Amino acid sequence: MAVVVLLGLGFNSAMASTLLQTGYQTPTPNEQGQIIYTVQEGDTCTRIFLLTGVPIEEIIELNDLDDDCVLFPSQELILANVDPSTPVPELPEETPTPLGPTPTPFDGNGRVCVVLYEDLNGNQMRSQNEFYLAGGVISISNRAGTYSETKETVGGDPALVEPVCFEDVPEGEYNLSMGIPDGYNPTTSMNYALTVSAGDTLVVDFGAQPSSQVNNGDIAEGDGRSPLLLAIGLFFLAGGAGLAFFYIRSRMEN
Repeated sequence: MAVVVLLGLGFNSAMASTLLQTGYQTPTPNEQGQIIYTVQEGDTCTRIFLLTGVPIEEIIELNDLDDDCVLFPSQELILANVDPSTPVPELPEETPTPLGPTPTPFDGNGRVCVVLYEDLNGNQMRSQNEFYLAGGVISISNRAGTYSETKETVGGDPALVEPVCFEDVPEGEYNLSMGIPDGYNPTTSMNYALTVSAGDTLVVDFGAQPSSQVNNGDIAEGDGRSPLLLAIGLFFLAGGAGLAFFYIRSRMEN
């Protein structure tokens, strides 16, 4: 089964963004019978689990990690311990058996998982301190118009919360669209076209950043009155009071 991780890139209004696509193949065990994975920039234990199928608890136990499963780039993780490979003895050459007809390609289903994360620093890549964001609405539909499904994103610590996944998605060409919660702005493209093949798991990340809470227009428009006009009114009021005082005083002296 192939697993593909798709990372959402920066949102650019001038041109459509493309998303990185990487694949994973199980490496050959080393001399000690260990299968090693090298941590890449932006990797988390959840992402490695989706990529390799090794449970997070097993990754933590094999590598003596803390419960938060904190990783750093270039770190080598043990994914499994197997018996070291041994040489296979050579067998006598046999007469090849004629091959039968080529089997018909399997027309099956794939799996599409989606993450909406709070991109606090706006760098279009989820960091360790950036959690999943709840309240987003993700829709997937194929171009033939025969499949459509919608789900809501979940929030929380990626070490504890699984991404939202669409199971048993038929092979074909699809479009993903993400609706983000109120109070957030997108930092990655909110639409992505992808191809689903039988047995594949696709993971797509979308990022959103909290909107600015400052509105300069609110400073002078709160009640429709200008601070400058208020100051001028107070000046004339004080002047009128002074003139009245001197008038009354002069009348009393006369």
